Amino acid sequence: MSFGQTEILRILGVTDALGLHREGIVIPLYNSGTGGFRMRGAKLEITAPGDGADFEAWLAALPAALQAFPDFPKARRAT
Repeated sequence: MSFGQTEILRILGVTDALGLHREGIVIPLYNSGTGGFRMRGAKLEITAPGDGADFEAWLAALPAALQAFPDFPKARRAT
């Protein structure tokens, strides 16, 4: 799968809808594995799944996964 601006904007659409400030989000262009997220200091780093992974399924599950993330309240405050 090609990963670029289109996918980044779709991920940001999810985080926007959850009330996460874009200044608090980091989305690396390099992606591998199944995708995921973690807090890196005050920033929420979201890594999309790598080649061969189902980006559409991952993206559809992202809102619920982020809301279940224990640091979600911290991510909402990050700027």
